[in-house]
Amino acid sequence: MPEQMLTGQHHAVSGFIIDKQTSETLIGANVVVEGTGKGVVTDRNGYFQMAGLPKGRHTLVFSYIGYESAKTIIEITDQGITLPDIALSPQSTKIEEVMIVAAGPDKVADRQIETSMIELSPKTIQSIPTARNDVFSAIKFLPGIDRTEPFSPLFTVRGGEPGENAVMLDGVMIYNPYHSSISSGIFNTQTIKSVDMLVGGFGAEFGGRNSSVMYISTKDGNSSGLHGEIEPSTFHSKAFLEFPVGEKGSAVVAGRYYFDVFSYFIMQSSSYFYDLNLSYTYRLNSKNRLTFKYFRSFDNNIIDLNTFYNYIDNALGWNVYDDLYFNMTNRWTNQAATIIHKWALNPRIFIHTQGYYSAHSSRNYSGFNFQLPEVLNGDTVYSNLLLKTSSEFINQITDLSAKTRINIKLARFSTFALGAEFNQYNFRNSASINEIDQGKLVRKPSQWSLFAENKIETGPLVLRPGIRYVLYNNEKWLYEPRVNMALQLPAKLKLRAAWGVYHQYVISMNTNEVEMNQAVDYYFPLVSYKPSRSVHYIAGLDRVINPATALSLDVYYKDIERIYTFDVNQTDVEVITLSDKLQMGRGDAYGAELTLRGAFKNLSGWCSYGLAWANRQYPFINNNRKYPYDYNRRHTLKMVANYALTKNLEYNVSFTYLSGTYRSIERVRQDYYYYDPVSDELGMFPIWISNEKNNARMPSLINLDMSIKKRLRSGFGRQFSDFINAGESYLVATIRNLTFFRRNVDYFFPVAITEDETKYLPMGTNYLPSVGFSYVIKF
Repeated sequence: MPEQMLTGQHHAVSGFIIDKQTSETLIGANVVVEGTGKGVVTDRNGYFQMAGLPKGRHTLVFSYIGYESAKTIIEITDQGITLPDIALSPQSTKIEEVMIVAAGPDKVADRQIETSMIELSPKTIQSIPTARNDVFSAIKFLPGIDRTEPFSPLFTVRGGEPGENAVMLDGVMIYNPYHSSISSGIFNTQTIKSVDMLVGGFGAEFGGRNSSVMYISTKDGNSSGLHGEIEPSTFHSKAFLEFPVGEKGSAVVAGRYYFDVFSYFIMQSSSYFYDLNLSYTYRLNSKNRLTFKYFRSFDNNIIDLNTFYNYIDNALGWNVYDDLYFNMTNRWTNQAATIIHKWALNPRIFIHTQGYYSAHSSRNYSGFNFQLPEVLNGDTVYSNLLLKTSSEFINQITDLSAKTRINIKLARFSTFALGAEFNQYNFRNSASINEIDQGKLVRKPSQWSLFAENKIETGPLVLRPGIRYVLYNNEKWLYEPRVNMALQLPAKLKLRAAWGVYHQYVISMNTNEVEMNQAVDYYFPLVSYKPSRSVHYIAGLDRVINPATALSLDVYYKDIERIYTFDVNQTDVEVITLSDKLQMGRGDAYGAELTLRGAFKNLSGWCSYGLAWANRQYPFINNNRKYPYDYNRRHTLKMVANYALTKNLEYNVSFTYLSGTYRSIERVRQDYYYYDPVSDELGMFPIWISNEKNNARMPSLINLDMSIKKRLRSGFGRQFSDFINAGESYLVATIRNLTFFRRNVDYFFPVAITEDETKYLPMGTNYLPSVGFSYVIKF
């Protein structure tokens, strides 16, 4: 454990903690005054501040999971000390291989006080077989977070709407951060440093979303030499490079490309995506760092079943599908750029300033046509009747923002934070249902946000009161008070609680009952409407079983005082514009979550059980009666396990049981007819109608998946990695859907048997298991 002597003055000390090999800042590293138990952890910038030290000599101990500890001797006299970068060396032990999902230290938020915070590392994400190294697939294995539609990457948190989740990439708000082709996120896991999910009760710094905050921190680059990772696989290919730029700079270049081979050969449709990450960090000195990051992704996803149906007709000698047309086309683009300045003004004051540009555009079409040779309706016979339904939604967003946060260490027991943010938005929305224009909207609101909070530590009790003020579209300042509390109890128990008010000014159009598959959030700015509003009540209890294992229980109640939905089925006679289709309601969500996570010898993982209720209430639905929320799952059981048999071989298993969501079973069909004089065709599109919203529950879903990761020691894979001077190479085999014998039903499709009888055909996606292979090269 290396030691060094530094001389400074007064009662405060601060500095960055970095990886000795790469110069990456370490988020959540521990800093302890030896012999006192007094300590702090580094924040999202890898920076720590410690105050309240008496004059004299002190020994600081720096530690981080998977790294060698280090010591520094300081001398407090009359002025503060800003330490040079503290470099920790990675351990050459197997602890990183085993401690995959054990409870870790603080990350973006402060685990000492956060009430509902879940952490994920890149290695944790990689250990989940079904996740495909994707953060958005991985978080759905966490308690309180559930999927929406079967083919959609959207997720809900504790009974909230999908559009109520903030996703931030290095502080940049990202809109619809998903790839449609494989229902995954647009972020390359190789570039990620840490992921923090705040699933409720988050502090005053974060706003604009009522359910959760996902904060993703990415790497700044390796300053010691060229390093990277290349992974060709049967699912997609990706590459990651990090390297020094001069003496004080480092950079990251990473990209992924996916091409749907199955759709190309079977359906003759082109579905693909790509994403690109660029990062450059310049370390001016021990007090100043400047970072530039750029991100771009593009999706082109086409599901066209016409060629596939022709295969069936030709193979079986049928002509059933000759006049059938089915198409879903999703095209969207994400782009973001940011400049970040981190400035340690003195040991007590740290300033984080950032400007960013974020943009998203999407165009999503779904259509179904079927030519019926003859239809009998009462005494009337229709010939060449065209059954037709379609929808098209277009959404464009730009967000130009500047913000700053100042951390002030007032005293040993008090850390004050304040900040400000300005956003200039540009929204463009349009919709067409069954080729009928539903209206267009262009709005350019602006938003000012101010926040302040103070973390107060008094013995076993920690309090963090805070407040957030927001001025949206120059209408009225609204305030959002919040408070978090943590109390350390005997017997290794910790009590947590939070209360807060949350407003959301940008909502999402819900189109799941109109589109065949809603794959994105269609963001819609509220103007001349009050913002949606939720109040969170959360309590939790933690029990540390051993240093690597913890048991936690969370209970929550979310009072959804004001929420909006779109009645897009209203006709143009009833309303003219998209904003007129907006309907206001209310709701609630409550439940409990029990989680065991940790490690025992070579086995690590977590297991969680969730019990939840969520409801909605709108004047125009169910005669203003409360009904179950679309994506509420009463019971959930989720397990993830990693077993490192040796340093070179590990097994990963994931299991989920999800009780069914609620659906509206339509009992009446309304047929709308129209005549096209040009083609001399009579067209018809049906609308299935239910007399009650969400009057049935879907069957439960069960999934079991596993993967095997083997470090190659011989053979062609090892020879190839040696040829390109790579340090390591791995082969990963993934087997998904081991419970295929129990088919999961995703949809019930209504089929009219007679004029008075309708049957519902169960449709699923997991009929057979699938096997995938990937070859990973690290250098």
